[in-house]
Amino acid sequence: MNNASSPAKKNGINKKYLKIGTFSITMTVVVIAVVVVVNLLVGELPSTYTKYDMSALNLYSIGDETKAVIDSVEDDVVFYIVAQRGSEDSTIEELLDRYAAMNSHISVKKVDPVTNPTFIEQYTSKQLSQNSVIAVSGKRSYAVDYNEIYTTTYSDEELYYYYYYGQMPTGTPYFNGELCFTTALDYVTRNDLPKAYMLTGHGETALSETYLEYFTAENIETAELSILTLDSLPDDATAVIINNPTSDISAAEEEKLSAYLDEGGNIILITGALTYNSKSMPNLSALAKKVGLESVDGLVMETSQNNYTMYPHYLLPNIGSTSTEPLSLMSNSKVYVLANAAHGIISDGTHNVNPLLSTTSGAYVKSDLTSTSYEKADGDISGMVYIGASVTDSADGTRGDSYKFVWFSSPALVDASTDSWVSGGDSSMFMAVSGWMCENKINLSIMAKQLQVESLTVTAAQSSIWSIIVVFIIPLTVFALGFAVWWKRRKA
Repeated sequence: MNNASSPAKKNGINKKYLKIGTFSITMTVVVIAVVVVVNLLVGELPSTYTKYDMSALNLYSIGDETKAVIDSVEDDVVFYIVAQRGSEDSTIEELLDRYAAMNSHISVKKVDPVTNPTFIEQYTSKQLSQNSVIAVSGKRSYAVDYNEIYTTTYSDEELYYYYYYGQMPTGTPYFNGELCFTTALDYVTRNDLPKAYMLTGHGETALSETYLEYFTAENIETAELSILTLDSLPDDATAVIINNPTSDISAAEEEKLSAYLDEGGNIILITGALTYNSKSMPNLSALAKKVGLESVDGLVMETSQNNYTMYPHYLLPNIGSTSTEPLSLMSNSKVYVLANAAHGIISDGTHNVNPLLSTTSGAYVKSDLTSTSYEKADGDISGMVYIGASVTDSADGTRGDSYKFVWFSSPALVDASTDSWVSGGDSSMFMAVSGWMCENKINLSIMAKQLQVESLTVTAAQSSIWSIIVVFIIPLTVFALGFAVWWKRRKA
């Protein structure tokens, strides 16, 4: 009987194990299917919810200002990454994908300039580098060069040794992607942009293409303007720039510009020792006098070796306090500004003048521009003078509650070649002033991310302590806990 029952019992056990095995296989298949479906669903979610910035430098993190700009986008915008196939910058691509994931109106596309050589010229005349980005909307386009996305900043010490000893600076690399892309997005989606007019008709120097692009980068439109036949300045004139005129404005033009200030308009006046003289330009001088500023005609010379380079009239002026506007808007306050062929500016005491650029007290102004000597002569005025100054005062509110007037006495401050000598210091300062005038500050608080990872320095004593903890204490602790669990189970 026992022999007869054994096969039946054995068959029962086999059936039991068969059922268990079948169930296990079924559940395994179900779990795998669920995992596959979940992965497919997660793959369709925006990268904002599925990808986290695990980079040591937080290159892909997006700040609140950028999120606000992205959320406000209602027009379709395409970010084109211009790069040869296979050489795309993954950091740029990842960051732009995060922009697109946060708003369905934003998309990212890749364009190979080899297979599509005419693509870039459709949107910009700039010579773009590999992995540059072009933002395009129905309103306008904006090109960001690769060299704007990755930048290098130099310390005061590095710049000092470079200018005085020719020692090449190492610098600190930065990733400027968020600032550049948010600026581009804001520019192509805004309905109305601030507008700066360049006065013409008096032999003014036209701003270079480089500086015009700086205005675009600050989301400021530019246009030329002749006011001789106009009754008043255009309603959309956020600021008027008068760049190095070689002849005086008329009395009628001075009245129109003065009325523009009274209404709350903004003016940037740029003159130079070789082109401006208060006696030969009485109307332009009257406009400056309106805001309490006067010229000290002649060529400014410095005596402090720390405040000039090469020649005494190649000035490295002191930059005013960056704790107050407009210099507070400078993205990098650790810069040098180079001002050549400057005349002096002084205050008549009737207005509150904010010094932007100034000489040392040892400076002097050579009144004789034909002199070949750098030595101070009889009659030359000595002492501190301004190379740049700003004045803000109340207005009637037609255009604004107050006007802003800035006077620079060196045309070199808006010269691209001079700007390159000081690693962009001139343009940084000038565009800070322009942005302040146009109240266009959307991207100024978006900080660049440093690409250098700081190393952790551990002393010998600290190293010994951590070695003891890792090699002895932690393993012994784990062993003790394991032994305690084993002993408890053994007694039970």
